[in-house]
Amino acid sequence: MPGTLAQGAYQIGIVVPDIHKGMAFFKDKIGVPEFLFIEKPELQDETYLGKPAPLRLHLAFGWAGEMQVELIQPIEGVSTYSKFLEHNPQGGLHHYGIEIPNYANGVKEMETAGFRLVQGGRHNETRFAYFDTSNVIGALTELVYLQPEEKAFMMGLKQKK
Repeated sequence: MPGTLAQGAYQIGIVVPDIHKGMAFFKDKIGVPEFLFIEKPELQDETYLGKPAPLRLHLAFGWAGEMQVELIQPIEGVSTYSKFLEHNPQGGLHHYGIEIPNYANGVKEMETAGFRLVQGGRHNETRFAYFDTSNVIGALTELVYLQPEEKAFMMGLKQKK
């Protein structure tokens, strides 16, 4: 029986060497109306390959129709983002994001399907986990549980377009 994760698909994540150039491209050339830029967000409990992995990065979120565009610029620390940029200095598609209503169930579904958890962490009660699906789709798959306040805020950004 197939899983139910596809119902929550909402995001593409792109790692970029320069987040400001990435935002300018999506705004000026593609027509994303605006981005929320977060300089060095405060993340907690970050792990990479099962070990603590504090990192620094810049994030930007915008909406292209019904799809959220997340831009990520790694600044410091080892992560899937920094490793991706090492192999793809120009940047590129890093992950496909799925919002899930229950973090533990989503993680279990991906692990049961045979995918390895490679990176995880949280921002307050919002939790995220990256699974290595690159041998199947050429990118990682991210599961995200958005705490209600952050989800409402993100949906508010979508409405402003």
